[in-house]
Amino acid sequence: MTDLSDQARPIAVLLVTSNDGFAAAFERRLSPTPAADVSVASTLEGAIERLAAGPRIDCIVYDASDADENTPLRSDADENTSLLTIRAQAPTKPLVLVTTEANEPIATGTLPAGVTEMLRRDRHEDFWERLAVLVRDVVPSDRIRTGSADATARRKRFLRAASDPIVVVRDGVLEFVNDPGLSLLGVERRDRVVGTPVEAFFRSRTERTITDYFGTIQRGETAFDRPELRCLCVDGTTRPVEGTATRIEWAGAPAVAFVVRDIGETGGRTHELVFHDRLIDEAPIGVTIADLERPDNPLIYVNEAFQRLTGYTAEEVIGRNCRFLQGEETDSEAVAAMRNAIDAGESTTVELRNYRKDGTPFWNRVTISPITTSGGDVTRYVGFQEDVTDRKESERRLHRFKRAVEAAGYVIFMTDPDGTITYVNPAFERVTGYTSEEAIGNTPRILKSGEMSAVYYETLWETISGGNVWNEEIRNRRKSGEIYYADQTIAPLIQDGEIEAYVAIQTDVTERKERESQLYQYKRAVEGMEEPIAAVDGEYNYLFANRAYREFHGLDADAIEETTLLEGIGHETFETVKPYVERAFDGETVQYQMTRTRSQRPDRTFDIRYYPLTDADGVWGVVATLRDFTHRLEREEQLESMHRLLRHNVRNELNVIQGNTELIAERASPEVTELTTAIEAAAQRLVDQADKMREIVDVLSKPTTQVVLWLDETIERVVREAESEYPGVDFVTDLPSGVRITTIPHVERAVSEVIDNAAKHTDSGRPEVTVTLEEDRESVVIRVSDTGPGVPKRERDVISGAAEIKPLSHSRGMGLWLVKRILTRAGGTLRFDDADPQGSIVSLILPRHGE
Repeated sequence: MTDLSDQARPIAVLLVTSNDGFAAAFERRLSPTPAADVSVASTLEGAIERLAAGPRIDCIVYDASDADENTPLRSDADENTSLLTIRAQAPTKPLVLVTTEANEPIATGTLPAGVTEMLRRDRHEDFWERLAVLVRDVVPSDRIRTGSADATARRKRFLRAASDPIVVVRDGVLEFVNDPGLSLLGVERRDRVVGTPVEAFFRSRTERTITDYFGTIQRGETAFDRPELRCLCVDGTTRPVEGTATRIEWAGAPAVAFVVRDIGETGGRTHELVFHDRLIDEAPIGVTIADLERPDNPLIYVNEAFQRLTGYTAEEVIGRNCRFLQGEETDSEAVAAMRNAIDAGESTTVELRNYRKDGTPFWNRVTISPITTSGGDVTRYVGFQEDVTDRKESERRLHRFKRAVEAAGYVIFMTDPDGTITYVNPAFERVTGYTSEEAIGNTPRILKSGEMSAVYYETLWETISGGNVWNEEIRNRRKSGEIYYADQTIAPLIQDGEIEAYVAIQTDVTERKERESQLYQYKRAVEGMEEPIAAVDGEYNYLFANRAYREFHGLDADAIEETTLLEGIGHETFETVKPYVERAFDGETVQYQMTRTRSQRPDRTFDIRYYPLTDADGVWGVVATLRDFTHRLEREEQLESMHRLLRHNVRNELNVIQGNTELIAERASPEVTELTTAIEAAAQRLVDQADKMREIVDVLSKPTTQVVLWLDETIERVVREAESEYPGVDFVTDLPSGVRITTIPHVERAVSEVIDNAAKHTDSGRPEVTVTLEEDRESVVIRVSDTGPGVPKRERDVISGAAEIKPLSHSRGMGLWLVKRILTRAGGTLRFDDADPQGSIVSLILPRHGE
């Protein structure tokens, strides 16, 4: 909405002209009507300093009607560079260009990029009256527009549309380069130069340094300069350049805009800025003009952006009213607002649902403004159309999310980083008894029951303040004093590496806890049974576990009710049994077989049965009985292990693909290429892992037969193949002759995998891989050492079984898993040691068997 007080004040006009006569006539003719405060700048430097210093300028009038060598506006900057420099300094201000037939930049009279209006002196007898009307009309339009416009975004759109090279520098770093600038530097993509020190591409041709040139302007010590530089192109060539540099605001901070002119080897300009290179047709948003003097106000002009936005060609829409964009979901109130504005001869901006030619809807931000004659009659309306679908969809998703939070049955509240409550949902009020007014401004201590230990709260705060998610059960106290049990998850919200807030979600589990107490009588009945028996609730917390179950899983009897099934049986086993448990929670009686492993104790295979625990409300728990019959084949267990590992890896890689695909869908920008690269890389990793998995399955599924293997000959053969594949790596061997063992044939594949892994990951100045062979009466040891970064401890632990496979710490060493499984089948072991001073030593320890 236009500020009426703003409209009432005199219009501040900056006239840029080298013609004293024109300046005097301008002040004489325009100062009285409309009320205008005229400032005159006869040089480009003066114009820049006036714009930079203030006070406020509402409109710029640029006189190019008499610009020639006898009345130079600038000492060495051409008309085009001057306009670009002024536009970079003041991108949001309306600019009226005054010209003549002799020097009009384009014969058609279409507005050049960056120019709001253009007027020919030699074409109109009432030139001064027309000029006064233009100044009067463009300023109110601009005040409406600049009330909500983002100056940096508008400046960036203008710089992109310029045909001369332009760079934006802040603190000695390139912040922006337009397309002609990229062409000058020989760079195809903007992200290759943004963030690069300016000295990487420009050097001074004088005694002044480039830091002095740009730093002086950015600090405001001068508003304008003309540096003489050398451009260092990426192809190795150097080109002399000059231009104008001025201080601007960029993303809320001072910066420097440098309009570059390539003067080439002969000193002639290679980029003569011609106004007709950037017409309205190349504007980044849709532009239309409607004729109000003809019936139904038909369109008489649409630019290319409008055609791209709507899918209609100019031929299809010229002569039609713009209502063809409307459809069944178009807001009639927005349409009425535009009609009322047209009837009143006013400007307005609305957002409404429009439809493209192919029928697809989009959200259109439409601004319409009147074009008047010198007599004040509205004869045309110009429309600006911008696709704001992404923003509207984001707002819709945010609104839906807020509604979901408000309607959620879970307690949800937020705090600031210090723990002060800033938001609670209706479920919080219902469960705790505290109103939002009572809770907001307090801390969660109002819920403290006194039944949780100090260690609990210390661990909680240490976890979330470290950026991690906390999920534990808690006993809280309602406002009434009643104790309630809740399953609580607290997650930090992190922005730019800093915690901005915490979100807590609580599920009231008081009823569940009461049902758990009913199980006590069952505990005594099953405690003495030899078969392991346990029960869990719907949140997978143990309700009870008998002695046999606790001894098998190594669980503490006193802590069993504070332990989850995941903690009790481990992540890998939990992921396997979870689907069966879920079926039991669906009301089924489930039976399956599974082998359980324990450290330093034999594996045991169980017939496992799950029975649902029900009441009037349905299933609230599951009882498990484990009958030991230990006859599962080793190969089936190993295949299941590999299946779980692959499932984890595939899930992680698919997350990469899905994340990047979402970004691609949300952005239509140059970053698409990089995102696509990430997707392709993730897909390739999946292929590689699948290949390794097939090898593992092949090893585990086929029957194994014993063969005699001459290890010295086998290792030499593998090393020769590696030398051929990795010519840049030095291979050193120390192999006694005649060493043989009776083992499975896959051992050669294990040796090849370890040597290949060492050669692939070694990265010293001259990489080296050493292979040695040692033997004694009972076993042989093949050691492969390298000079690389070493096998990560996470992968060692996962492969050796010292760590579980968790979603954030999966082993990517599928090859080493293959080696591990082969050695297990052969009765051997795999060991990792650190090499001195750098690298890893991988040892394959094999029994001699028949020897």
